[in-house]
Amino acid sequence: MEARSFGRGTLLMKTLIKLLIVAAIVNATARVGIAAARYYQLKDQSQELVTFGGNIVPGELQNQIHLKAEALQLPLAVDDILVTREGLRTTASAAYTDSVEVFPNYKYPIKFEFKVEGINMGAGVTPGANPLRNQ
Repeated sequence: MEARSFGRGTLLMKTLIKLLIVAAIVNATARVGIAAARYYQLKDQSQELVTFGGNIVPGELQNQIHLKAEALQLPLAVDDILVTREGLRTTASAAYTDSVEVFPNYKYPIKFEFKVEGINMGAGVTPGANPLRNQ
């Protein structure tokens, strides 16, 4: 009889260890997924800013991207954002490292970087004019 209960205890311990490992993997995957989602939100919002901010000076676009990063609680310094404009093309790039806690008390650094471009299609068009019409 004692051998049977010992076998059940071992089986229970093995099952418990497997469940703890699965929980740790799910936790790490969720935390990395949240970090990636915040990165993509910032990238999308930056794309929107450079696409529709053709009349905003690059320094102000840089500040707006930084404000978006702060709102998403991302560790992005204003100096790590570069916004340039050449003619009608505006480009913004940024890079940061986010420390993601993949296991309790263990943080893994993940580097995120992006570059987005936008073209100001409305530059030089008189208000009320149809920019698609050839005259």
